[in-house]
Amino acid sequence: MRSSITTDLFNYSYKLALDEKLGLFKKFGFDYIHWCDNWNDDEIYSSDQMKEYSGLITDHGLTCLDVHGTATPKLAIDSLEMTGHRGFIKLLENRIQFCHMVGGDAVVVHPPKVYRANYEKRVHMSKKALLAVQGLCIDLDVTLAIENCHRGDHVILRDYFSLYDPEFIGFCFDSGHSNLNNNLDYLMRFSDRLRVTHLHDNQGLQDDHQYPGWGTIDWVKVSGWLRDSGYGKPWNLEVAYEPRINDESVEEYMQKIKDSTVLF
Repeated sequence: MRSSITTDLFNYSYKLALDEKLGLFKKFGFDYIHWCDNWNDDEIYSSDQMKEYSGLITDHGLTCLDVHGTATPKLAIDSLEMTGHRGFIKLLENRIQFCHMVGGDAVVVHPPKVYRANYEKRVHMSKKALLAVQGLCIDLDVTLAIENCHRGDHVILRDYFSLYDPEFIGFCFDSGHSNLNNNLDYLMRFSDRLRVTHLHDNQGLQDDHQYPGWGTIDWVKVSGWLRDSGYGKPWNLEVAYEPRINDESVEEYMQKIKDSTVLF
């Protein structure tokens, strides 16, 4: 099974330089990446940055499959304030353009949190944000993959999928979030929309982002579903070195991640 890995793996601990990270991924046999740097901040990539990152990816013999969109508490898909709404759209446009430049085909987007205050208004704002970038997505052949993040997300996913074509709006399956929210059976209904995978493990208590086999996820069920779904891209591991959990060296942790792919 071909495997991909997320670029923010060590961003919260060792904070390796991008060039060093990419070299490490290639060394341990990963030929594909999911770009996840700056997913939780408001950095806008300049044209020069995009060219630099694209060049580094290519120089290391890697292929970027897809990109994680970015949002902040103030700049989110469901922002009710116009400043936050416009700011999120600008960020999303930037990542769509970056995804196209590096050869990816999808940008991951977090949906509004179900049952949050003013939920209906927030969903309305989220749809306005999606429609604002629809033309750009179509022009650049980039799909937005909505990620399951919270309990009850299958409701808004079903809503989005009923409104928008699969070429525009797809699904990003996150195994760790599914385990926390106990909604795998609901999410498995969206096989035909699957565009991106975030595969990682936890013990059902916290979003630990550990390698498959570390926690309580039923990987036989998950991997069987992914195979049956017809998903053809390399499966992506969204794991992260967490100091409160991990005490391995960088290379020891990379080896554990690589070894975990046998579960696929």
